[in-house]
Amino acid sequence: MKYCAVIGNPIAHSQSPKIHQSFAKSLSLSLQYDKILATSDTFAEEVNDFFEQGGSGLNVTLPFKQQAYELADKVTERAELAQSVNTLWMEQGRLIGDTTDGEGLINDLKRIDFPFRNCQVLVLGAGGACRSILPPLLENQCSIALINRTKANADKLITRLKTLGELHYFSESFQPNLIINTLSESGANYLQQFFPQGLKGCDVYDISYGERAQAFLQQAKKMQAKDTRDGWGMLVEQAALSFKQWHGQLPDTEPLEAEHPQEI
Repeated sequence: MKYCAVIGNPIAHSQSPKIHQSFAKSLSLSLQYDKILATSDTFAEEVNDFFEQGGSGLNVTLPFKQQAYELADKVTERAELAQSVNTLWMEQGRLIGDTTDGEGLINDLKRIDFPFRNCQVLVLGAGGACRSILPPLLENQCSIALINRTKANADKLITRLKTLGELHYFSESFQPNLIINTLSESGANYLQQFFPQGLKGCDVYDISYGERAQAFLQQAKKMQAKDTRDGWGMLVEQAALSFKQWHGQLPDTEPLEAEHPQEI
């Protein structure tokens, strides 16, 4: 039996064990998948203990993705761009880190038929979640604008990633085809502030899911957004990519994507 886990704080709400165990069952693999609660002070020790006890793979959720990036001995190119890690494993005695968040988002946008390639995309936020999704969006020739409470933080991110494609701070002349919210709060306020005319013709996506995405997506609906979706599919898709890294098989995501824990 393989042993995997997810580490974060808080962690009780995590759907990762359900998702990974469902994947394992569908592929007839024997898997134990646990939740690990950590603090910033105990994170490194918990990671080391997990792998010393024979762990195969560790998912990292908030607020430790940057700390995981810093802890890893080696990271993938996309994790380096994002400066964020959500997937850890050992390779020849070295701790390897990757981020599957961005590819998970792209796969879900394709699944739900949200146009994004060569489109104008507004991303709300400039934190770790935003860093993970910007590179793959830019690789798909998106023209991206950022809005963030602290503009200086967004400007730093723009400076670091602008060689990848068209990335700038939001101006009122920017007319998005797609809005992606990476903020835990205040996203709904930004919609009201910057789009008083409404959101007709614009798709709206929140990378969180269920209750945490509700206020933002309900506001988008009130403003007549073309379509609204939360990030349940992204969670399932990024989990499938982590699963493949650890077990060598890519699971079918459709059955789980149909089991949304809470419809908006």
